[in-house]
Amino acid sequence: MFRRNKLFFWTTEILLITLIFYLWREMGAIITPFVSVVNTIMIPFLLGGFLYYLTNPIVIFLEKECRINRIIGILLTLCVLFGSIVIAIVYLLPILINQLSSLINSSQGIYGRLQDLVLELSKYPAFQELDIQQTIQQLNLSYVDILQNILNSVTNSVGSVLSALVSTVLIIIMTPVFLIYFLLDGHKFLPMLERTILKRDKLNISGLITNLNATISRYISGVSIDAFIIGFLAFIGYSVIGLRFALVFAIFSGLTNLIPYVGPTIGLIPMIISNLFTDPQKMIIAVIYMLIIQQVDGNILYPRIVGGVMKVHPITILVLLLLSSNIYGVVGMIVAVPTYSILKEISKFLIQLYEKHKEVQEVKEKSKFF
Repeated sequence: MFRRNKLFFWTTEILLITLIFYLWREMGAIITPFVSVVNTIMIPFLLGGFLYYLTNPIVIFLEKECRINRIIGILLTLCVLFGSIVIAIVYLLPILINQLSSLINSSQGIYGRLQDLVLELSKYPAFQELDIQQTIQQLNLSYVDILQNILNSVTNSVGSVLSALVSTVLIIIMTPVFLIYFLLDGHKFLPMLERTILKRDKLNISGLITNLNATISRYISGVSIDAFIIGFLAFIGYSVIGLRFALVFAIFSGLTNLIPYVGPTIGLIPMIISNLFTDPQKMIIAVIYMLIIQQVDGNILYPRIVGGVMKVHPITILVLLLLSSNIYGVVGMIVAVPTYSILKEISKFLIQLYEKHKEVQEVKEKSKFF
């Protein structure tokens, strides 16, 4: 009866996800020391894997289409990658820092404008009972206060500046090491398993690994390309419209686009807040422009670039985003859906194995009577 009841499966799915996240959070005090040690290796490992899935298609293209030796292709790809990073640091980082500084300074006027807005609203009969002083005090938040709170929370969570510095240096050193290793030997991993552990692969585990690898590769490369396109179009649009701090808002829009469903909306918030009182006309034009871009992306670009590789119900995605953001923040929101999809595919594979085993046992039981 329950096999065809999608509502039952979605409800069960959501309850299980909530239970797992709750247990994980309750066990935080026990596993935190182990997690901190594992993160020292896992973070550069995951970053290296992320960059591998971005750069490996380029290496394969150079090897197969341009007939370039793989090692030379890897060297060319790494030169372009690290060259782009250096150019971004040398040319874009100063502009970004300058725009961020100007944005923080200009945001000081938002509080005064909010005060004026509250005073104006208090003159209308509908807002006569509004406690003006209390409302103004509640609105007494600037970007400096927010940044100070963020800085304090980061300082408290890290524990010490020294450990943060050591972890950062290790990540910077180990990430390229993992990336080079993956590019050199990543394509040899599955054939090696097929020659050794999976030599007699009756369960078709190699097929599962191949499908998962293809899914991860297409998702990571797809969402990264899609985020870059959105960020680039946002920068062009904001610049043409004449918004200040176009680069900051465009980069933020591109990064938040990595978050499924709610990411594009989150990407508009800083731009709206910054321009709501200073230049509302340009803000409205920018919002309309980005909504059009999002519609084009959602209906044309994203389906073609990423496709339906991560088939997860929207309600499940929202629950995943809420729970993962509560524990791991923005990073959790980005990795929640692909991680869940991979675990779901593995679970389906195990269930299919169990059902096949059960069918074989039933056939054997029936054969005993004949």
